[in-house]
Amino acid sequence: MFVIPLYEVRYRDGKEWEEISENDLMIELYKIHKKITPVIKEMIKGIEIITPEAIYRLKLQGTNNRKSLYLN
Repeated sequence: MFVIPLYEVRYRDGKEWEEISENDLMIELYKIHKKITPVIKEMIKGIEIITPEAIYRLKLQGTNNRKSLYLN
């Protein structure tokens, strides 16, 4: 069975994580970092992507082992 990955975002002014579509994630990351594939690879490893506007992550079940990658 194939499972579509779920992504979450927490905007700088928010306290709650919100689900975000893969398409919206790609658009937002492309605005900051033109090479998306390396960033997505890091997200698959459980790393949160931190941008000036928000924090993005792959929605993982049953783990809290997260690291951060800052994109400017």
